Amino acid sequence: MTGLHFAPNGVLVRKALRRLEGGPRSSVDLAADVLGMHGCPPAMAGRLVAQLLEGIPEVARDGEGGDAWRLAGEGRRNPKPAAKGLHDLRYAVVDVETNGGFAEGNGRVVEIAIVDVDRGAIGGCYSTLVDAGVTIPPWITRLTGIRTEMTHGAPSFSQICDRVREHLRGRVFVAHNAAYDWGFLRAEMRRAGAGLPRGPRLCTVHLARRLIPGLERRGLDSVADYYGIEIRERHRARGDAVATARILVRMLEDAERRGWTTWPALRKALGPVPRRERGKRRDRRTERQEPRERRHE
Repeated sequence: MTGLHFAPNGVLVRKALRRLEGGPRSSVDLAADVLGMHGCPPAMAGRLVAQLLEGIPEVARDGEGGDAWRLAGEGRRNPKPAAKGLHDLRYAVVDVETNGGFAEGNGRVVEIAIVDVDRGAIGGCYSTLVDAGVTIPPWITRLTGIRTEMTHGAPSFSQICDRVREHLRGRVFVAHNAAYDWGFLRAEMRRAGAGLPRGPRLCTVHLARRLIPGLERRGLDSVADYYGIEIRERHRARGDAVATARILVRMLEDAERRGWTTWPALRKALGPVPRRERGKRRDRRTERQEPRERRHE
């Protein structure tokens, strides 16, 4: 079951939400109607549907420990409050630098930064180099300035794993090409024997496609230039994460001006994540030849 990962903006989640509009449904019913798994054992159905729906703000479990699901505002006794505005949510804006490999293969995180955004204001930033025990190839050094010897003496990912989880817990995960950064964090968490905190994710590339449809390129440089934002320390985790956080604040303002004032409204407006932004693997030679700016389009 741990190998399954459902896109929070994907077709299956939206299908489940439509089913729940008719009232609470059991995991067995949802496994059959949404996943096409008729006759699925209750325990397996519960795990599958939890993978699909846990962390989706519009959905809640129906009752204490109950194996049923409902729309968050439809509890019979203690209904949930109205959906929070976008600026009332808490965001964790993440950027990772890697050694250039595949997340699920020999790719490792060599630097990470997480910036807090609360009520439209940028807060603290946690950042560190990571000693992954790997050699950083010359083309990555040319792009980022990070050399192998710079990571010597830095903490390993397993040493910072709990701190990273704390920074992400209870926040919307945000990154410029979120599938890329999320994929590497997920792989590192697995190696450390931990799981990523559940929660919604937001990709600023995807947002740019909806908010700035006339923009020819949607790499970090292009979107930052559109909003007049300077990127300091480009291709370093802290510099890119801070720039992405500043972009996010501007994008949330633009979204609210369009009437996308709550998380459900924003999700509906964004629609499914385009295939190109789902972390599809590429040929290793292409990955090495393309600078990260191109991979973030």
